[in-house]
Amino acid sequence: MNILLLQGPLGPFFQVLSHQLQQASHQVCKVHFNGGDAAWPCAGDNVSFTGTPQSWNGFIRRLIKQRKIDTVICYGDCRFYHKVVSRLCRQKNIPFWAMEEGYLRPDFITLECGGVNAFSPYYPQRDRLVESPWPTPYQSNLVVGPTFTRRAWYATRYHVSKALLRWRYPHNSNHRPWSLYQEARGWVMGGVTKWQHKLPDHRLMKTLTRYRGRIFFVPLQVTEDFQIREHSDLSGVEEMVAQVISSFAQHAHSSDILLFKHHPMDRGYVSYRAQIDRLCKVLGLQDRVFYGFELPLPALYPLLKGVVTINSTVGLSALLHEVPTFCMGRALYDIEGLTSRGSLARFWHHPAPVCPERFERLRQSLLHLTQLNASFYRHLSHGAALVARRVTGEETARLPARKLKASA
Repeated sequence: MNILLLQGPLGPFFQVLSHQLQQASHQVCKVHFNGGDAAWPCAGDNVSFTGTPQSWNGFIRRLIKQRKIDTVICYGDCRFYHKVVSRLCRQKNIPFWAMEEGYLRPDFITLECGGVNAFSPYYPQRDRLVESPWPTPYQSNLVVGPTFTRRAWYATRYHVSKALLRWRYPHNSNHRPWSLYQEARGWVMGGVTKWQHKLPDHRLMKTLTRYRGRIFFVPLQVTEDFQIREHSDLSGVEEMVAQVISSFAQHAHSSDILLFKHHPMDRGYVSYRAQIDRLCKVLGLQDRVFYGFELPLPALYPLLKGVVTINSTVGLSALLHEVPTFCMGRALYDIEGLTSRGSLARFWHHPAPVCPERFERLRQSLLHLTQLNASFYRHLSHGAALVARRVTGEETARLPARKLKASA
């Protein structure tokens, strides 16, 4: 096979993957879009794209033709450069493998052919994911463990290399809006914020126990999350926050409360506290809306009346714990019998119960079809081997056959 690697996760995962693919006699070529990508060159050929975004389409068409590329792998299918290649692969019938953090976390990564999340080939037919039970449950043995320190180091190396080689990639268009200083400050302040809120969040958890069964939980997503930009009609987290608080003020029971949780990867970059405080003051909700950072989800779930999300993977976690969930965006798990139908205004008073049998079928379908028991940041050889087997066709999985209804 002639395999093209585009941008991968932060760190050396694609470098390790390229070695394994090359050892299996596959030809590998990797494109570098900036100096950060070049910090971990692949074992095969490395090609730098230094042109403008407008010239990318012609560049990649020529590269695919010259190298006889028959498989493409990337991390994140919504980045500008990756979207161009995805469309091209559909035209040329070339398998386009997209990777992401796991739908089911923390011990899994996502790998799908065609796209992930609402671009997944299973999204249009997601009802099928809950139709039939799998004959055998998915077996997973790897416990990944903490990854923050490694992610911080990989991010530091990536952004420093990107800054040092900026002269070589003058036209690079990045999917993240932060400068090197802002990225560095974000990682440092993220760690500081984590420790600053440890005690206040501990106190908040004690307070929340008094509201058991009356808490609506809103897990905020990363501010530049493609899940919001591509897979919802919202302009961003701020609009989501405004809509949720406004609807809650108008329609929720007066004894219910609203709890927002900041995304851990956004701690050092943005804060929505000022916006939330301002809206609460205008709407008279000062005593009914809370905002936390380090709130353990397993301890929260038994206290909740419902979860409101755009399309976060926290929604899957909430469904696992049988917490009624409402999606404001497009999500692979937004399926009748699992998530609540209708409007947000209705959800405050009529959160639909979760069918545990349907959720277990969904979970097993996602595990068998889209997940790998691996990490992008630890146990890299193990994860790369799983990816290589799936991409090269050594390991495949299909939905269980539909059960035919007995004729009368």
